[in-house]
Amino acid sequence: MIGKTISLIIVSILALVFIYNLISQIVSTLKSGDRLSQETEKLHQLEIQNKELKQKLSEVRSPEFLERQARDKLGLAKEDEVIVIIPDEKIQSVLQTQQPKEEVSLPNFLGWLRVFFK
Repeated sequence: MIGKTISLIIVSILALVFIYNLISQIVSTLKSGDRLSQETEKLHQLEIQNKELKQKLSEVRSPEFLERQARDKLGLAKEDEVIVIIPDEKIQSVLQTQQPKEEVSLPNFLGWLRVFFK
């Protein structure tokens, strides 16, 4: 009788260890599936970024881009063109006149005085 109970306890312990290992392997497999889908999504995003960078590289290598950069940054022009340089102060003064003026927040009673006595 004692031998049966000891063997039953040993079999129960082995069954519990087997079930624990089986469950941990199932959980690990599910987690690896999630990691795989995350890495697949990262790969997809990197492929899209790679395509965009290749397109930008081809644009940068184009003669039109080089010409535009030479005109904008170096101030170069074609033979029949004239370059006009506008001072920054003049540009700022024109831009400031076009911007709407901000309203000054007045105390309530001064606002009402302005409404009735302006």
